[in-house]
Order: sequence, then structure tokens, then C-alpha cells
Amino acid sequence: MSNASADNAPSLRAEVQPSTARLGDIITLSVQTSHASGREVQPPAFQKELGSFEVYASTAFPPQINGPVETQQFQVALQNFTTGQQLLPGLDFTYKDSAGHIHTLKTPELKVTVEMVPPGPKDKEDIRGIKGVLGPVGISPWWWLLLVFAVIVGAVAFWSQRKKRLQGPPPVPPIPADQTAQEKLRDLLASGWVESGKIKEFYIAISDIVRGYIEKGFDCPALERTTGELMRDLRRRTVFDSVQMLQLKELIEECDLVKFAKFRPEPGEALKAHAMAVQFVEKTKDVLKQTIENSRTR
Repeated sequence: MSNASADNAPSLRAEVQPSTARLGDIITLSVQTSHASGREVQPPAFQKELGSFEVYASTAFPPQINGPVETQQFQVALQNFTTGQQLLPGLDFTYKDSAGHIHTLKTPELKVTVEMVPPGPKDKEDIRGIKGVLGPVGISPWWWLLLVFAVIVGAVAFWSQRKKRLQGPPPVPPIPADQTAQEKLRDLLASGWVESGKIKEFYIAISDIVRGYIEKGFDCPALERTTGELMRDLRRRTVFDSVQMLQLKELIEECDLVKFAKFRPEPGEALKAHAMAVQFVEKTKDVLKQTIENSRTR
């Protein structure tokens, strides 16, 4: 089932498989979002329970981009230990429109029927009498040892599964710093600050986005450092090559001139500075990936 709203809002599609399950079976809730490429859509933070269902695990798949449309899929594994028809509540997704306002979309409620596990062909409804110990169980202690071992293994497996359920699903992987920076730069360009004459605010935002990208992606304090201090630290770390360092220095120094020296460039120059920031993040994303891989192998 799908859910959408006007003004080019993202659309949601949700379905649960199977819709009829046995007690304790794993069922899968699949949610797909479709929206304009580059628009930020935040999934809900899954708790340990969703209505009468226990959340076993959740997965966020990488977004797929097809021209102007970006599609992302989320899957949640659920269990229910109550028989009868159960109502799976809707999930809240938030997104920002082109003006930066936050909206909420909700998936529709879904019905799932939970049935008892049917008896096996050898099961009987009546209560059978107690029989005496016969065969190898009655004469060999190894069968008792095997039974104790099986009970211990079963108890360990049960406790492990219960511990996972209590801990809740794994967290959604963090968004890479370069993707966050590019998205902020796109939002800044769409803000209309250049057209409305907010040139100084536009340059300050460019500087903050690039500095935040360096601080988050390369673990190098940048937001509270002067330009000289930042360039000195980056030279010591040898993160970027000489061309990238020169491009970064020119960009940040130009932003400093607008912020502190009352320099007021033309709108065309402001757009060039924005394009330089986009180019810097794009050209250093491979360096960012290598930095993350190196930190994981330490």
C-alpha cells in the first residue's frame, strides 16, 4: 500500500509478508520511499516493540538514483507471540521540502493474522499415561548426558536470541560526511540567499559546511579554528595533496574576507565560491574513504 501528499512530497509504499503467520514466525515489513533526488527523508528510529510486534532486526538499503528520482528501501523483521488478528501501526517518516520546512508522512496500518502452530500427525489431544523407561535411555547414561547437552545448547540459543531482541535492531549506518556536505550545499544554493542579497550569510554558510565536512570526515577540529591554525593542522596530517590544500585555502580565505573584512563580492563571485566548495568535497571524497578504511584497520 502507498501513501503520498501534494507539492512533490515523497511517496511511501509499505507491505508485510506474509500477512498470515504462525505464532513466533518472522514476518517482514518492507517500506519504500520515492522522492526527488537529493531530498532528505529520515526513517523512524525503531524501538524494541512496534505495537504488539517485537522488532527482531531492521535494515536500510543504499538509495537508488534514477534520473531525478531517488528510491530507498527499508526492511524490518518482526515477531508476534499473540494469536488472532494483529494491527501493525504505521511508521512516521520525516522530510524537508524545498523551503526547508519539516513534514511527516505515515505508512498505513497493516493487518496480520497470527495462528497457533498446528499439531503434528503424531500428536493426540487426549492426555496419555506415563510409560516406563524403555530401550537405550533406560540402560545407558550417555543418553542422559546427550539430553543435558541438548538442553544447555537450547538454553544458550534462547538467551542469545532474547538478548538480541532486548537490545533492539542495529542502528542505521551513519551518512558519510561528503554526502552530508553536498546535501547542505544543495540546500544552501536553493535557499535564495544570493538572489535576496544575503551574500555575507551565504559565504559564512559555505565556510561552516566545508569546515564541518573536514571536522566530521577527517576528525580534524575545524569549526573553532582560525584559517591559519586549520591549514597548519592539515599540513601536519598530510591529508590532502598540494592542489587540494591550495583550493581549500583560497576558498576559506575568501569566506573570511567577506565575514571579517566587510568585503562584498558580486553574486556571480558568490556562486563561484559555492561551486568551488562543491568541487572540493567531490574531489576529496576518495581521500575520505581511504581515511575511514585506515581508521578501521588500526
